[in-house]
Amino acid sequence: MRKANMVCAVIGMLFSTVVFIITLGFKKFKNVPVGPEFFPRYLAIGLFICSAVLLIQAIGKERPSPSAEFHDKGMRRLLVGFGIIVVYALCWEPVGFIIVTPLAMFALMFLLGLRRYGVMILFSCVAMIAIFSAFRFLLGIDMHLGVLEGLL
Repeated sequence: MRKANMVCAVIGMLFSTVVFIITLGFKKFKNVPVGPEFFPRYLAIGLFICSAVLLIQAIGKERPSPSAEFHDKGMRRLLVGFGIIVVYALCWEPVGFIIVTPLAMFALMFLLGLRRYGVMILFSCVAMIAIFSAFRFLLGIDMHLGVLEGLL
């Protein structure tokens, strides 16, 4: 587990460095104090810090840790959640934010055990509208609409 933690920490640090460098090239907007680079840049910083802590702990003395096996329910849930996020990212451009975001949110809520379907649908749609409105009207950033491009 110690070696795996070291490898994951180094990969996390490299990935966060690349993301941070990419955000330096994001378009700057006039009269907008927080641009599109803000959130990914600070996520990259957070990932770098967490990866550095993991690396420091992995270099320290060996402690027995629980094993993460694929037949473990938590590990399966983690992998399915990661798969939902990957599918969400892949479907963003062809399908569009308005359609794919509520579906992904619904799937993640279902994965976490929520079974109140009316609440799940309502929350997914309201959150999508709030995020879409914040980006379009407050930040002046258009979200990709995908198949709805000509309609909205």
